[in-house]
Amino acid sequence: MDLRLLVLSVGTRVGQNVLTALSRRRDGLVLMATSSVANEPALFDCDVVYRVPPTAAEANAFERALLEVMNRERVDLVIPCRDDDVEFLASLRDRRPELAQRLLCGNAAAAGVIGDKWLSAEFSVRHGLPFAASIIRGSDDERAAFVATHGFPLVAKPRRGYASLGVYMLWNEAQLRTTLDQGHVVQQFLGDPKSIADYLAAMEVRGIPLHHTFQAPRHSIQALIAPDGTIAHVMSVRIVSDRRRSKWVGLDTDPDAAEIGTKCAKAFSEAGWRGPLNIQCQRAPDGRLMIHEFNGRFTGATFERWLLGFDEVGAAIERFTGRRMPSESAASPAALEAFETVVGRAADPRMVAALERDGTWRRPR
Repeated sequence: MDLRLLVLSVGTRVGQNVLTALSRRRDGLVLMATSSVANEPALFDCDVVYRVPPTAAEANAFERALLEVMNRERVDLVIPCRDDDVEFLASLRDRRPELAQRLLCGNAAAAGVIGDKWLSAEFSVRHGLPFAASIIRGSDDERAAFVATHGFPLVAKPRRGYASLGVYMLWNEAQLRTTLDQGHVVQQFLGDPKSIADYLAAMEVRGIPLHHTFQAPRHSIQALIAPDGTIAHVMSVRIVSDRRRSKWVGLDTDPDAAEIGTKCAKAFSEAGWRGPLNIQCQRAPDGRLMIHEFNGRFTGATFERWLLGFDEVGAAIERFTGRRMPSESAASPAALEAFETVVGRAADPRMVAALERDGTWRRPR
């Protein structure tokens, strides 16, 4: 009997990573997808596609559509690819516990902690996890004490967000006050403060570069918590993405990363999380490896981890469905590093038109 997977928001970068990690293992596998838009090229790499309402903006309509697809297509496992998908599935899991084994997620409370950077910081303090020092709102004295301890620059982030959207570097008191008054979370800067000072000085002389980034090399730790709460695996890679359209990914043997990953997985398992758990870390100037965010899903480095010999997608499918996927890496033997670059592609307008017209699309036999 075919294994039937439903991938939510498959047109995202995470969704494309999942598809690519499964691309050589399509025998006996039916890949289905949902999307609120019809023109993402990755949609048509699937066997069946359903056009559905937006997950967060039209949650009730999305739930009706999702349950109908799950029932009609006899879905074995639903895989979320966006933060909205993760939180929605976790809420559905709480309300419909009989679906838990078919949803790649944990409970809503844990999903809320993962998706909210302030709740993440509070959770980490309670569980002794090395999360970047954070503040939200706070009195004038609390703000002053935070600056006195951590100095400028600081990093401002929306409580909920992804892909660094809405993230700002702060380098003065006025910016800090405005940002906190707007309800953003402000974190200590984990990079080299001199890099920001040098950038600002150069900007005064040369102007603002059209493209720039302050992302330093980071550690991306990926864990999997099985349905029974056991930790199936923890692994880490180092990522360098200092260019606009490419990134380098290599195996991370740092013992601090392994320790942090295991400790985080245990804490979130006890809190009721199940499925993938991603921990994003960076080493602070004082040498400590610090967490700056969590994700409850696969990530943009999922395919690179597969190239490095780590089959996180196959492992999750096996733990949740009991069906073992062929586990060979895309590289044989497994690579020690991977280099990704963005490749442009477009969807066939005829397929897009059919999906928009019919609300569903099936690969011709």
